[in-house]
Amino acid sequence: MPAVIRRSMGVAALSLCVALGTTTMRAADLPTTEKLTFYRLYTSADGNSHFMDDAIELKPLNGRGPEADLKAASVGDVKNAMFLALKAGKTEDYHIAPRRQFMLCVKGIVEVVAGDGEKRRVLPGQFVLLEDTKGKGHITRSVGPEDHVALAFPLGDDVLVKK
Repeated sequence: MPAVIRRSMGVAALSLCVALGTTTMRAADLPTTEKLTFYRLYTSADGNSHFMDDAIELKPLNGRGPEADLKAASVGDVKNAMFLALKAGKTEDYHIAPRRQFMLCVKGIVEVVAGDGEKRRVLPGQFVLLEDTKGKGHITRSVGPEDHVALAFPLGDDVLVKK
């Protein structure tokens, strides 16, 4: 299995454990499939961005050895991933996402305001799929007492397409 996929699965597994309030969970302890929830921020025909709750279904890899307990969901090849930091208390005014990308909150708290005015906070271990690559865009605010740090990694146009 390529290292990129193993790393992506590790991030997904860590996010799932954080969301479930544990860091000692093994894949074998989970049901056959598990949903990893996230926010999707997309642009509608009117040019405004909107939030939508979505989920990725993690399924057993049916591997052997160390991978026997792993569950996964492919997010395609990950290239040009980067960490981004926004100083505590700072705001990025309306802007569009530079590409379809997941933003995984690593540290701090960020508040994202969609073009339609809806606000959502993203905590460490949570992530957002940014698809508002045109239109009005969104506002990003680092609202916690510490700097917000996110891991951004692009997704291909054929991965997790909105239904």
